[in-house]
Amino acid sequence: MHILEHAFKAEYSIVKAWKGDHAGNLIFKGTARNFNAPMAGAGKITIAEVEELVEPGELDPNQIHIPGIMVQRIFQGEKFEKRIEQRTVRQRD
Repeated sequence: MHILEHAFKAEYSIVKAWKGDHAGNLIFKGTARNFNAPMAGAGKITIAEVEELVEPGELDPNQIHIPGIMVQRIFQGEKFEKRIEQRTVRQRD
């Protein structure tokens, strides 16, 4: 027997990218590529928040992870807090 589960179709998808241009082309950094790319295609309207917004033509076409045709809204965010957890090991007394 098999079970077929239909995918949800969202009205909006919100993704966060490292760099993007005004045309909507996006570049992700690190593990952000894992789930942001599929989410961009899951919604009818994709909203992208980028850390750095550049002019069209400044991004290398070979490095683009999401083409601009999949992004309907884009804006540059402010005050990004980079939470990086680091494990500190010390010797016990």
